Amino acid sequence: MVNSTFLPGDREFRFERSAFPAGARRSPWPANGPGSAVCVCGGPSGGHDVNALSFWRHLNAVLSGALALLLAARQGSESPRSAWALEHATLAPNAVPTPTGLRLLQGIAYRPDITLENGTIEFELAPPGGVFAGLAFRMANTADYEIIYFISSENGDRWKAIQYQPVFAGETTWQLYNEAPYLASIPKEAGRTLRVRTAIAADRADVCLNDDPIAILRVPDLKRDRARGAIGFWSVAPDGAPGNEIRDLRVDSTRVPALGDPIGAPLRAVPSPRQLMHWRVSERQPAPDGVHAPARLPQELAPDTWRLVTAETTGLMNLTKAIGNPAGRQAANVFGGAGWGLAYAAVTIVSASERSVSLSLSYSDGIGVYLNGRRLYAGDNSADSRYPDYLGVVGHESETIDLPLRAGRNELVLAVTDRAFGWGFRASLDSLDGLTIVP
Repeated sequence: MVNSTFLPGDREFRFERSAFPAGARRSPWPANGPGSAVCVCGGPSGGHDVNALSFWRHLNAVLSGALALLLAARQGSESPRSAWALEHATLAPNAVPTPTGLRLLQGIAYRPDITLENGTIEFELAPPGGVFAGLAFRMANTADYEIIYFISSENGDRWKAIQYQPVFAGETTWQLYNEAPYLASIPKEAGRTLRVRTAIAADRADVCLNDDPIAILRVPDLKRDRARGAIGFWSVAPDGAPGNEIRDLRVDSTRVPALGDPIGAPLRAVPSPRQLMHWRVSERQPAPDGVHAPARLPQELAPDTWRLVTAETTGLMNLTKAIGNPAGRQAANVFGGAGWGLAYAAVTIVSASERSVSLSLSYSDGIGVYLNGRRLYAGDNSADSRYPDYLGVVGHESETIDLPLRAGRNELVLAVTDRAFGWGFRASLDSLDGLTIVP
């Protein structure tokens, strides 16, 4: 006799598969094999009157039916639907996931049983059923991963662009990486349905479409630390939309491009010597005024105690990576942001004489510039802040402020606010003559 245990929720039921003992009732659902059946054992085995025996048989029948339903539910949980973890995803109406695909309305679904650090990921992306759809990989969890995603055209007819972004603590960062080599257009000739192949090796990734051997997107420097992780599918679609769909998912961790291959051609930037590359950065703080920087610096600021952070080679200071989500850590991405945050970044400029120097900036979302404790400038670069559909990206420095330096040490502090889509800034000086920069 083989005893089995099934745990539906917090209740335990024991059942036996064997020949029937006296008084047992055969289950109405199929057994696992010839001659096998499920029998619920309960109550005394004999010596009872007819009414008692009838009672136990009736109880046995009820429990058998209950077990039938429970085991059916268990079988359902082992269906293809369970291949995808869906706790942070909303399936499209009437969508039934399979191990190799699903149709998703919002959020991120992932395959916890499939992990890779390097390799290839292939799938078919159906025509747009929403605004964005993307492949997440090297997932540490549903808030920390790399993602390459597709952007639909204005009329929703086709996928018009492809973009890379790292995600930290639930915050996406596309406003920080909104130019080549992290963004590329998809030609109309590619069609509405795309066959996508992503090759990942070390800190590089290539994406090819429709069996074309030439990559349409070459990411030379994936921003997160290398680590093995799960893969997932991310979607943003409005209510009432059909949802975005992937099909025929294939993952192969044995097909790893050699490091010497021309994957991710050498497109790394060389920073200008006038770029301010090293900053002391505070922890995240609440932003009571939203995008607007404080009129005055708090007296309790202690820049000497802040951590030293080095910018990327482009000069970009990625505060999302350094600090996390401006609203505090989230379990998954909250599209549009979960709340405002504020961080300070400081550097000391030592000048040989009293003079003025120009500081050029780009940032997301808002900024305050303070020199020796006095605010000189406040700016708002958030999405839609300057005209409809304004993206608010952190590109090349486009705003300039004069810094009236005194002879000796000058403390430059930036207050950077953010809500969503990437928290960061870039800063450079027009001249370093007679200046020494002390982070």
